Amino acid sequence: MSTQTTDEAAWLANPYTYRNNRCVAYRKDGSYIGKCGIPEPKGKEKPTDLKGSDRIGFEEVKITADMVGSKVAVFKGVEIKGYGDQLKPGQISWHNFLLEHGARSEIWKEQKNGDIEIIKERINK
Repeated sequence: MSTQTTDEAAWLANPYTYRNNRCVAYRKDGSYIGKCGIPEPKGKEKPTDLKGSDRIGFEEVKITADMVGSKVAVFKGVEIKGYGDQLKPGQISWHNFLLEHGARSEIWKEQKNGDIEIIKERINK
């Protein structure tokens, strides 16, 4: 299995998430236009930096009690890690930040045997 296959499996399980490609855009003359995606931290990464997930979007959630039957969109981040890839401190901080603020977050880690481990809980640093 590859990172691409893991990403495709995560997308099938989370169809309302989209690749969070980060880029910088320039005009033909070389002048700066801007950045897209959740920005990377500047300088040397610190454990408190927040790095956006590989996939971002929402998860549809059914509300109970006073809004029975209604649906809401809850922000979701999905981080993809191929076999042997390590989580960076900023990725762990982002995952925990989302969970602590009512969003959903998953880390999809490919294992040596090709299986995928899905982490949905807070990670202690």
